[in-house]
Amino acid sequence: MVQARVIQCACLKNDEIISDQNQTMKTFEKIRDHSIVILLTLLCVSGYAQNTDEQGEKVVSTDTIAPGVQGSPNPMADNNYVLVGEDLLDDAFPSSWPLFGSGIRMKVGGYVKADLIRDFDYVGDRFEFELGSIAVKGTPERDLGGITTFHAKESRVNFDFRSKAKWKNGKEFPLQVFVEIDWFFDSESARLNTRLRQAYGVIGRLLVGRTWNTSSDLTAIPGTIDFSGGDAMYGGRFAQIRWQDKISNVLSYAVALEDPGGQVDNPSDIGGAFRPQWPNVAAMIRWKSQAGSTAKLGLDVFPISWTGSEDVPNENKTGYSLNLMSRILIPLKHYNDSFVWGVGLGEGQGHRIVALSWDGKASGVVSEDDLRINPALYAYAGYNHYWSKSLNSNLSVAYSETSLGSAQSDDTIQKASSLHANLIWFPYPMVSTGVEYMWGMRENKGGAQGTANRIQFMAKFKFN
Repeated sequence: MVQARVIQCACLKNDEIISDQNQTMKTFEKIRDHSIVILLTLLCVSGYAQNTDEQGEKVVSTDTIAPGVQGSPNPMADNNYVLVGEDLLDDAFPSSWPLFGSGIRMKVGGYVKADLIRDFDYVGDRFEFELGSIAVKGTPERDLGGITTFHAKESRVNFDFRSKAKWKNGKEFPLQVFVEIDWFFDSESARLNTRLRQAYGVIGRLLVGRTWNTSSDLTAIPGTIDFSGGDAMYGGRFAQIRWQDKISNVLSYAVALEDPGGQVDNPSDIGGAFRPQWPNVAAMIRWKSQAGSTAKLGLDVFPISWTGSEDVPNENKTGYSLNLMSRILIPLKHYNDSFVWGVGLGEGQGHRIVALSWDGKASGVVSEDDLRINPALYAYAGYNHYWSKSLNSNLSVAYSETSLGSAQSDDTIQKASSLHANLIWFPYPMVSTGVEYMWGMRENKGGAQGTANRIQFMAKFKFN
């Protein structure tokens, strides 16, 4: 009788585990199935915003606006959409000057930004609000409490060189070299070292070098003072080869090969290493209305590979990530508000979701006879509002989650969420100052949670 009860309890426990896994997979499938419906709805709403703009006064509303000035759709976003082809041949290259005798024009951009940060709870990353670094209850770090940090590491400088070349038939095509540096290393030992953010060249519609990943859209993220941008952000900057072109006046596309990356957990300490066998294959299609609203659908397909020792077989699997990001402009009388949102899901892509990548175990887990890749999802939304031409606020929320393997430890990050709210004042077009409140939550596989609160003050001086 006792043995029968034990077997019955074990079966019930297994049923609960299977039920939880099925529920998680149903959530992933539901988001995937509704992605197209969401995109179509977005196009309708954005089209309405465009018609409203055409009937009213002319407003500032395109990606060509210099970020950080009054009326910009996102005043804190300093990552412009990458231009190729005919767009680079536009004679309007503001603030540039000729390098005499070379046929090249040059522009120097960037800003100086100082941040004063007060943590009220323990956050392992003092410089950006990394949700994965929040201490959970029951850990020694939790008892340490908050700290004050003052730094200027986000300051950056970029150099943009543009020129033209001609084919034998007289047709012109663009040449560009773009290089950007900052000093934003997270580690204390490297906190003042120069860091290469971007370095790429463009020939016609072909881009080669290091820049933001192809499938996400940096113009559709919330305008936060915090450098991490809400921590549900997907992507990063990678070495790549990209072809980018227009389909029509409102549609563009890109395909690329990118550095794959990945994070495989090895709890049993078996012999071998993560060794990807081919690059990440990326593709995107982007819609942009004449009024400036956008929607971008991106796809990544990449290898998750483990090369084992003689006693452990090699394992090769394929991960993917489907991402949908959008920015909807809301025309006001003299400037635009904007609503931004994004959602994504896939398998093995946790290493590109900021909050889930903190502990280096996000893509999957390897054992002696198997390599499991982890499904994950993220979602964020934000609203950017102008109280006046010189006073701006952003409110944003973010969430990310993964389904971990049974062999992974209970202290592995499984869920994270955050809230950001700020107020930014522009006394002059190139100068801004503001304050932001942040709340974040981290939950581990074992159920342990931790929350943190942070306030960040900043002053920013753009020089182009």
